[in-house]
Amino acid sequence: MELTLSDAIADYIEQRKQVKLEPLQKARDKVLDKTDDPTAISVASAQYHESAAPIEEAFKAINWLTDAARRAKQISLATHAAKFTHSDAKASSILVTEFEQDKIGYITTASLTKKAIDAVGNAAVLDVAKLLKISVNNQSLVDQLQSKHVNALKAFTDDPALLSEWRAGFEKALGDENIAGHTLTKQLYYPVNLGNDEAGYHLLCPLFSSSLAHELYQQVRKTRFGDSKEIRDARKKGYFHAELAESFPSTAVQKFGGSKPQNISQLNSERYGQSFLLNCAPPTYQAQNTPPMASSTIFNREFSYETSALTREFKAFLTGLTEQDRNFKTRYRRDYGFVQPLLDSLFNYAVKIQNLSEYAGWSNDSECQMKREHVLWLDVNNQQVAFQSAREKGDWLEVVANDFALWLLRKLENTQCYLLGDVEHKYFKKLCLSELKAFERHTPKLGEQ
Repeated sequence: MELTLSDAIADYIEQRKQVKLEPLQKARDKVLDKTDDPTAISVASAQYHESAAPIEEAFKAINWLTDAARRAKQISLATHAAKFTHSDAKASSILVTEFEQDKIGYITTASLTKKAIDAVGNAAVLDVAKLLKISVNNQSLVDQLQSKHVNALKAFTDDPALLSEWRAGFEKALGDENIAGHTLTKQLYYPVNLGNDEAGYHLLCPLFSSSLAHELYQQVRKTRFGDSKEIRDARKKGYFHAELAESFPSTAVQKFGGSKPQNISQLNSERYGQSFLLNCAPPTYQAQNTPPMASSTIFNREFSYETSALTREFKAFLTGLTEQDRNFKTRYRRDYGFVQPLLDSLFNYAVKIQNLSEYAGWSNDSECQMKREHVLWLDVNNQQVAFQSAREKGDWLEVVANDFALWLLRKLENTQCYLLGDVEHKYFKKLCLSELKAFERHTPKLGEQ
């Protein structure tokens, strides 16, 4: 026999009754398990029946529904709730189950084919909200109330007056009679023209869509704790799996209600006060490595930027030197604390350019502005015989080392504190040339990569 909405309502009331009776039954059974004394058993049974009698009476379907209809005005069913903006907001919450379909394609409440209905108000009356939301074959009391009938409740009474009373009571849970805003909600005054050049405003009160938040929460939880454990395990281990692995990376959690999420709404309580926020940060773009064809030298703006911290520290080091610092310790710190790291940065930068094999022969382009000696160092995959022959001669090594020394002297220039001249230039060139020759010996030749 197919379950009807009336059957589901009866089952719900019975379940609520059993929750109330369970402590009494446990207390009675505890006594019965400990004794065989007929008197003690009789007393325990009598106490149970005495305590259970008012509960049995209250949970007779006709009595419980009458009480539920009376209490229904203390809650409001909603898809958009005001308390998510501020827990003390007294603004009206709105129940919107019918939307015009979104033609633009944005993810909004209108995008949901089945919208979860929330309940706000007195947390002690949320049992009435659960009653109204019981659904069988896509039909609930909410749907029936919106259609101006409660046929599912006819199974519990033959009295039309009582049925009308139930309907009137439960309808009060579908929304406030008078829609109102509140100072603790976000309000927008939207200018409008009232005619005759008279200006006015519409007061807009944007409300948090609990229905949309609930759907997002369920979707995210399903990808993390759903039935796709095998897919998730395969993804973690890097194994293949035939099914699609779904994930929501970099989500944030927004909390509502603190330690009492039920004070915000029913669905918020079911979500343990949590709501997921999707990552809306702009994507992080990684610069595409391309040959520096527009630069006349390898010591261009990009390289200067990458080494700016080093040159700044080097300059501060030189500025702080005194006559007493003319010793081996100072020279050692200069060479291995500053010059060598700068050379390492230079060679790392050069390797990035040399490894651009997809741009082999880039220096042959007519738009290439880089000086010939630097090109001979960097365009290692150039297929031209004349180019490789010139590269093999190694004349370019002196030029690159000299340009490094000139670049470094320019970056370290500080005429107010110290002067650097030919001696320093010659020394920096010597250090660079020595390291450059060692670097070149370990650079793979064309065809050896």
